[in-house]
Amino acid sequence: MKNHELGEKILTGLGGSENIAHFTHCATRLRVTPADRSKVNTDQIKSIPGVLSVIEQSGQTQVVLGDRVEGVYNEMQTLPGMANLGEDNSGSKKSSGGEGKKAGWLTNIFDVLSDSFRPLLWALLGTSMILTLIVFLQQFGFFGQYTDLTGQSVNIDIVNGPRLSDEAAGKALEAEWMKQFAFWYILKAAALSVLNFMPIMLGATAAKRLGANMWVGAAIPAALMTSTFQSLTKLADPATKMLDVSIMGLHLPLYAYDYTGQVFPPLLAVALLAPLERLLKKIIPNMLQMVFVPMLSVIILVPVTAFVVGPIGIGVAMGISDFLKNVNDVAPGAVGALIAGLYLFMVPLGLHWPLNAVMINNLQTLGTDFIQSPMGAYNFAVFGAVTGVAIRASRNKELRQTAVGASMSGLLGGISEPSLYGVVLRYKRVIPLILVPAVAGGATISLLGVKSHAFAFTSLLSIPAMQPSALYALGLAIAFGGAMTGVLLFGYESRNAAKTADTPADSARDAAASASAKKDSADQAGSASAAATAAAPALEAGTVLEVASPLEGKAVALSEVPDPIFAAGKLGEGVAVEPTGTTVVAPAAGKVAATYPSGHAVGLKLDNGVELLVHVGLDTVNLDGEGFTVKVKKGDQVAAGDTLIEFDPAVIKKAGYPLITPVIVTNTRKFASVEGVVGNANNASTVLKVTTK
Repeated sequence: MKNHELGEKILTGLGGSENIAHFTHCATRLRVTPADRSKVNTDQIKSIPGVLSVIEQSGQTQVVLGDRVEGVYNEMQTLPGMANLGEDNSGSKKSSGGEGKKAGWLTNIFDVLSDSFRPLLWALLGTSMILTLIVFLQQFGFFGQYTDLTGQSVNIDIVNGPRLSDEAAGKALEAEWMKQFAFWYILKAAALSVLNFMPIMLGATAAKRLGANMWVGAAIPAALMTSTFQSLTKLADPATKMLDVSIMGLHLPLYAYDYTGQVFPPLLAVALLAPLERLLKKIIPNMLQMVFVPMLSVIILVPVTAFVVGPIGIGVAMGISDFLKNVNDVAPGAVGALIAGLYLFMVPLGLHWPLNAVMINNLQTLGTDFIQSPMGAYNFAVFGAVTGVAIRASRNKELRQTAVGASMSGLLGGISEPSLYGVVLRYKRVIPLILVPAVAGGATISLLGVKSHAFAFTSLLSIPAMQPSALYALGLAIAFGGAMTGVLLFGYESRNAAKTADTPADSARDAAASASAKKDSADQAGSASAAATAAAPALEAGTVLEVASPLEGKAVALSEVPDPIFAAGKLGEGVAVEPTGTTVVAPAAGKVAATYPSGHAVGLKLDNGVELLVHVGLDTVNLDGEGFTVKVKKGDQVAAGDTLIEFDPAVIKKAGYPLITPVIVTNTRKFASVEGVVGNANNASTVLKVTTK
């Protein structure tokens, strides 16, 4: 399905453009705040091919698309009514709430962090990979060697500079390197461009997210990075790093901080800019706002940031970093295990963004980061488990394709969401199989002292960004190999689900196979009565067989089922029933060809030769039998009206699964045609007309 068509279908499920209050995306998800939550059809969106999952979180609908998200987002912005609802528009409609919940303050903070960093990821990851390339070349001595302060001959390090005891000698040696490797220093400048000027970029993106002027948001942190401000801070007392600033008789302490690459100060400054702008616009006449709103905003907030907000932001960043560093120094294995283990639960909730901010701050202030390296163990454990699923899912072509694509996307691109939502959260049995090797790999990586030298999604291509790379690769191998081996040994399905078919197609095949097996068994036994039951009576070509409804409710066309497999008739033609009752009965005399431990479906072979699959609801196999009571067993002879399954619609609805029930003729190919009859349905009304060949 092309991105434009996918976007149209998602928008329909969201309730149309008129139901969109805010619309943006992150690396793998569309993030939508609906005006009225009750108009969002989550089940319909989930059923769209290409949608990995849908998450409802504190009033926001997140549609997980994996690496297609940006293309789909761009196409959706071209749809009618969507042009002014994207991330570039700060005046989007306010949510009326509907039946949804208002987002809490913590969720709002995470959303702002996500939406502020997301536009920068493209440039940040790209430039960081340049740094990874330089580090990789340094490892192999591409730039030559020099003698460091320990007297050893080591590879030239143009990223961190020479390590000499004499500072002046170190500067002189680095100047020689710059002359000799000028081109590579230009590339180093490119690699550090986004990281160093992160405050300006974050000021712009955060301001846009909060509805303030993005360029004023950029100007505030930019003021603290000018040569004028930096020259001023050099006058500070070297011991206290404070400068006494006199303002109208007041003496204010100015902390001499370097704001290059800082993350928290611009975010805090912009948090003040948004309400300040709104206040000034209420006070200042419209004709004067263009000049005086930005002027007063900058006059007020640059000093406030320099004296108060900036030091607080740096203090917060340093406090978090120092705390984690101290813990890591004492118990690195525990920190690595904790990070790798928690990421499995943090990513689905979007709680990993604050840690990303800490990683970037560590890289800027410390030169390295100790969080990102064990995080790689989580990623590779997920990729290993999904690779194991791809190997084991030999009967399920659709799942295998999903798993292979997700695994490749992760190993080469470092994005875990396609694996997480496409496979892991569908088959929760693999979670402990991921958790154990992820924790082991993360602990190993941290114990061996591996640190990150660049911000990058952890993939095979970014291994050189972690040093020592060989030890990092060892930790990744533990995580990947352990998770893959676990899935290969123990499988990916729950015990009950493993006994059922992997897909609806498998259910249909199993039902038909069971019926055929019964027929063969009866023939071999030579029992006249069994043979009469197993074999369909001979009918003239063109005979129309009418099949009654196995449920009470409303019969609708099979194409209306929100499942692409059923709707396309890939399992066979038929009809669907939107049930109003709670019982599945035999529509005619026949034999039970298949039942399932989960109780969600039953296969029948009617005496007239029609083989049926009645599948109560969609994805209800995941309920593991909850809400279902099976009244028959495989091989039972049944008469018209006999109860087959009793089910509780409330349980199915509470779990979020559609109640619509496909009734499929699994041996459609044996007939000239199969026609569904729509309308009110009960045990006496016809819902299928099957014409013999």
